[in-house]
Amino acid sequence: MNVAELQRLQQLSGGDERRLPTPRPRESVDGGFADTLAQAIQEVDRAQKDADEQVEAFIAGEQENLHEVMISMNQARLYFQLMTEVRNRLLETYQELMRTQI
Repeated sequence: MNVAELQRLQQLSGGDERRLPTPRPRESVDGGFADTLAQAIQEVDRAQKDADEQVEAFIAGEQENLHEVMISMNQARLYFQLMTEVRNRLLETYQELMRTQI
């Protein structure tokens, strides 16, 4: 997802920036692959926790907007699916490298 798409989604969501990830400029990337992977996992975990909190608030009657709850749940599900696919690709690549004879 590029910056223009994220800005369009933020406008559609009423400017609620806490709900959508904010893109980082390429110059600010300090760490290596491990840091990027750890940040991505933390983002998935945060999305899961946010969805859980919204579901609990809806059940308790504190949250009345079912659409926001469903969007949060679907966003967390998509983040998790993306993380799973990245993991699968990494494992496939590792296995292919291990099969390569030198």
